[in-house]
Amino acid sequence: MERMEISEKDSKMLDIIEQLVAAGVAKGIKQGLEQARNEKKLKEKITYDIKIKNTRLLFKNYRNFVKACKQATFTEKDLETATVEEVLDKLFCQSYDEVTVVQSILASKKRTEIILTHIKRIIKFYLYEADQSKNEEKKRKAHILNDLYVVGEYKPKINMMSEKYHISERQIRRDANSAIEEIAVLMFGIDGIRKM
Repeated sequence: MERMEISEKDSKMLDIIEQLVAAGVAKGIKQGLEQARNEKKLKEKITYDIKIKNTRLLFKNYRNFVKACKQATFTEKDLETATVEEVLDKLFCQSYDEVTVVQSILASKKRTEIILTHIKRIIKFYLYEADQSKNEEKKRKAHILNDLYVVGEYKPKINMMSEKYHISERQIRRDANSAIEEIAVLMFGIDGIRKM
């Protein structure tokens, strides 16, 4: 093998190239890590936003869920004792294959009842926590949320709520939104805390 000699000028040039390559690699790695962090933050924000949206939807439809559970035709006990014909008659079905529909409805009712129980407990805790605090704003937010979505058969009008709490209609909406964000932490646990 022939020995290759590099001039001092070429050696300096190689050193500069090595430094440039190392700097470029370091910068690329730094940008890649930054991009990965940003993507993770965005994913967490999207997940949190979905949980807030889901909490809002659960509260918005709370009264409908309660009505639906009360009006559900079958309980588990009824389903065990009923004949297939009775079940199908109540559903206006003509095929025995549609018995699975009844089981699906029953399962849906049970899931809804579980969610309703969860919401009731969370609201009860949220109201208790607010009432025990010395923070009047927190108390007001908790009671506004309860009045808007849980208590009574129908959702009260915002202008009536405004008169009841002696605040603007806009503030009623802000308080309700703020309370929903706080409730989302209780509804979804640690995932809600991570964002905050």
